[in-house]
Amino acid sequence: MRTTLLVIILVLTASAAHAQTWALGDTLTVIQRPLPNIPSFVLVGDHLEVTCAATASASGWTVNLERGGLDIPLSVTSAVRDTDTGWWTLRAPMPAVPVLDVYDLHVTADGGIDDTARHAVRPLATFPSDFYFVHVTDTHLPTHLYWDQSGSRSDSTSTMDLRAICEDVNVIDPAFLLITGDFVNEGECEDYLDLRYYSRAQRQLYEFDVPVFLSAGNHDLGGWDDTPPSDGTARRDWWRFFGWKILDAPPASRPWVTQDFSFDYGAVHFTGLEAYDNYDGWRYSTYGGESFVSSQFTWLQQDLAAAAGAHARVLFYHFDFQNEINLNSLGVDMALWGHTHRNSEDASHPYDISTDNASRGTRAFRLVRWQNSALNARPTLYAGSSGQVLTTNFTPANDGTHDLVTVTVGNGHPERFQYGQVRVRMPLAPAYAVTGGTLAQVDGSGATALCYVDADIPAGGNLTVTVQALHNSAVEVPTAAMLTGVAPNPFNPRTIIRYHLPAAADVRLSVFDLRGRELAVLVDGRREAGDHAESWTARAHDGTTLPSGVYLVGFRSGGYNETRKITLMK
Repeated sequence: MRTTLLVIILVLTASAAHAQTWALGDTLTVIQRPLPNIPSFVLVGDHLEVTCAATASASGWTVNLERGGLDIPLSVTSAVRDTDTGWWTLRAPMPAVPVLDVYDLHVTADGGIDDTARHAVRPLATFPSDFYFVHVTDTHLPTHLYWDQSGSRSDSTSTMDLRAICEDVNVIDPAFLLITGDFVNEGECEDYLDLRYYSRAQRQLYEFDVPVFLSAGNHDLGGWDDTPPSDGTARRDWWRFFGWKILDAPPASRPWVTQDFSFDYGAVHFTGLEAYDNYDGWRYSTYGGESFVSSQFTWLQQDLAAAAGAHARVLFYHFDFQNEINLNSLGVDMALWGHTHRNSEDASHPYDISTDNASRGTRAFRLVRWQNSALNARPTLYAGSSGQVLTTNFTPANDGTHDLVTVTVGNGHPERFQYGQVRVRMPLAPAYAVTGGTLAQVDGSGATALCYVDADIPAGGNLTVTVQALHNSAVEVPTAAMLTGVAPNPFNPRTIIRYHLPAAADVRLSVFDLRGRELAVLVDGRREAGDHAESWTARAHDGTTLPSGVYLVGFRSGGYNETRKITLMK
């Protein structure tokens, strides 16, 4: 414990040396869920639920999804207020959106209520039967140095470490990312010396192209005795940016004092728990010395009981400080955690697994697969302490000004990423031709088009993807047989599939489901040179009307094969 005099001297010295200023981040006001750290998945046709804190007189609610040039109003069908919590629950059906990606959530109401939660909503056409996600822990943003250590003001190595992981994750394109605590290195260093640790860390969440779920750890909440801010500052600042202020004085009907939450992704249920070491002893009668508190287990048992129909259940938290969690008795299939800064593998069910830390140049992350109705935690990967292990090189620049762009993906990881994705900026055009991948969708709402290309990235190998903008001018006609466009996409119930043949050739054009089963054959025979178009109205070869979901268009001519993802939304 430092003396008071020493603390004062250090504060004055640090203040004099502090030159960098940081903008305040987005503190929580109205929207309580979904949030950038607790986003929502919503199937098209289902209802988005939004929880808002507002007075009983609030009315005239509006809900919009925003992304780049897209602004999509949702129809609020109900708005109900819980008098105990003061929280409103808004419900709005999810329409068929033009781009399936992560959206900002914008909510307004009469009386000046106006709030936005960035990167908070991910619409989906369907939940995939197989997917993977990524686990990251102990990011210690923005630096692993403490506030009073030499160089701490200018050091941002932890920020760069997470950015290197982010660059890999955005190409691997997992369904989502789990971060299990110690997100920031010192939870008290937000307002203190204007260090803005939480503000700066929050902005890093927005760099990920996938939804991010974040649970708290001891560095986030604990509060160091030798850091000048008052006891409880760390936890209160977590509530400001990532938590719920209602936890400060919860009503009897909702007696929770920790931020715990859950979500479903298809057949798998995920539950995130707050974990902490109460270093400054704040509200010791409530929190004790270390997590977990009894009310967490009450909530956890209720949550898991409500998810009894899930095919698998996954817990994620920072660390079990007192060995209180029994996965067998809880009926949980996997636990993912950190804190120890090392990997802990478990080959037997239920799987109890820790992942190495992401900071200090380690840059660790773990891929977990859900495949054939089973969880498979893969060996930890490392983004590379000097240079990326997974690289993407664009020729020419990926700036939206070039009609032909080649992307070379180099994968130094010993892991195949069959659901990978590269995002290529192109000039606006009626259609795009892709080789080496599958054109999943195009966002043409801005000054340039963003082409989403699904890429099956081989383990320890390279993949080359080309994207060509087709403007229907003579010099831009493709010189090889290829699919040239599917529009509309998403569609309901009819879409047009276009392809080009430089010379007369045999063609087979089919539609498959994601398991590779051929559902319909649109063309099977010889076609003349030129541009062709085929209509498909979402029916199988036996006349069956197909449900909403993701399908694949397969095009084969000579030695050329291409598939393209299409989305049916009803």
